[in-house]
Amino acid sequence: MTHPDRLGKYPITGVIGEGAMGVVYKGFDPVIERPVAIKTVHKQLVRSEDPASSFAARFRNEAQAVGRLTHPGIVAIYEYGEDGDTAFIAMEYVEGRTLSQLLASTPLPNEPTILRVMDQLLDALHCAHQAGVWHRDIKPANIIITARGQLKVTDFGIARIENNALTLVTSIIGTPGYIAPEQYVGAPLDHRIDIFAAGVLLYRMLTGNSPFAGPPEAVMYKTVNEEPQPPSLATGGRRSASFDAVVARALAKKPEDRHASAADFRQALRQAAGAAPAPPADAAPAMAPAPQPVAAGNAFEATQAATSPSGGTLLSASSIAGWDASALAPLERTLAAVLGPMAKLMVRQAARHCTDMASLIDRVADGIADARDREAFLAGAAAHRTQAPATAAPAVSTTPPMTDPGGPLPSGVIGHALRVLTAHMGPIARVVIKKVAARAQSADEFYALLANEAAESVDRKRLLKQLRSRME
Repeated sequence: MTHPDRLGKYPITGVIGEGAMGVVYKGFDPVIERPVAIKTVHKQLVRSEDPASSFAARFRNEAQAVGRLTHPGIVAIYEYGEDGDTAFIAMEYVEGRTLSQLLASTPLPNEPTILRVMDQLLDALHCAHQAGVWHRDIKPANIIITARGQLKVTDFGIARIENNALTLVTSIIGTPGYIAPEQYVGAPLDHRIDIFAAGVLLYRMLTGNSPFAGPPEAVMYKTVNEEPQPPSLATGGRRSASFDAVVARALAKKPEDRHASAADFRQALRQAAGAAPAPPADAAPAMAPAPQPVAAGNAFEATQAATSPSGGTLLSASSIAGWDASALAPLERTLAAVLGPMAKLMVRQAARHCTDMASLIDRVADGIADARDREAFLAGAAAHRTQAPATAAPAVSTTPPMTDPGGPLPSGVIGHALRVLTAHMGPIARVVIKKVAARAQSADEFYALLANEAAESVDRKRLLKQLRSRME
């Protein structure tokens, strides 16, 4: 098909995915100067009055549902518009992988990874529910994880907006295996259908299997009538029994027996994590992502890319990238007072991308979705901002050392830039540095050129600050 050069004010820069009803493009906002994902559908479908045109209703519903939500864990919608015969939604462009892609390569993520995913998911759902919006299709394919570990909930196309005439009235909508019992039996629905779906996701990550597996008819029967085996038993004791009660309550057949809210579910999971012993080191490997662009919207999800079985980690870090563990311990204790057992994981993940304590504190704070938790952490961490980082012994590298490109730049400048840029861009940093070093006449010009050449997904201001820290 022929693709447009522009939709509304947005120049089209690429195609992310195509479906029967429309296309998702990558575009660029020339006013705010940022990339956007643009989900399109033929305008005739959106304007159709045919009740069977559920896709049109879903498209309009998504624009209204997500447009009223503001949360770092929810893909943001910027604009609904029409251009010629095409209607479109311009939304946040997210670099990452869907959780379904990550679980395909790592069926049993470790418990810190699971806790991090669930904590962010439940916080995002609480925000939506507070605004009267229920997602109604929580599943791994509708959750994106960025390279920094930030979770993003997408595809609110079948969301219910409380007290709104736009609400879809289809009797059963959602994905079998994640649909709550009350949806099958025609009982009244509320936000607790999302609690149930989140419980299914938690069970899936803990055990590697769905609690209600089989063909659609069998899934429906099990969902309504059968209790799944507790995760600790389903895994032969590889998972802590402290999670069993939390999962069982989330999967309760009656809505009134479930966690009353996503916030209650989140708190119960945090408490269970505090009581859980550490799992065996080989019990559950961390997930290994390769950042890929994924557009919001299940109907247009991009083709899955292969994941290297020996790739890096998404949410856990076995090495601390040159930091001595004793230097990170005070920050871990400060964060633990706010977030509990996930603190150590979050701090060490952030340490892989930072070379000084101030930037480390800011990066950790950026990953705390709840504003009150973030403020509490920043207040407690203020005393550590000027702390000099204690560095560990240099790690043994399996990559040949980068050759000095010659010219006016000393090898120390090159080495510092390589360490900092690799944390942001991976192995391709070596190519960028060699290219830029041949043009730079001073360290300051070199750092400025590197920041300018960095990928779009890189926070260039933060990168430049880290590069210039060597000059201070």
